[in-house]
Amino acid sequence: MSKPPRRVHAAPSPHDQEADAPAGGVREDGMSALETAQYIAEFTAELSYLARQTRLDLLAYILDMARLEAARVVQAGKRKQ
Repeated sequence: MSKPPRRVHAAPSPHDQEADAPAGGVREDGMSALETAQYIAEFTAELSYLARQTRLDLLAYILDMARLEAARVVQAGKRKQ
């Protein structure tokens, strides 16, 4: 008996998500892109700390890269204001 083929769903690309975002940059939940980036920077810092505590070094590294990118977005957004 063979298994049925698995369906593979592609992850949404950032371009797809940008098309869904409203023109003003504020999502339905009321968070702006800048606020979202700030939240991601804070949350990934906590997740990276947890990963390092359990010696998940590669995961911690990837989370740190996400934190740095989010922080870069926040800084760029503050410069524009």
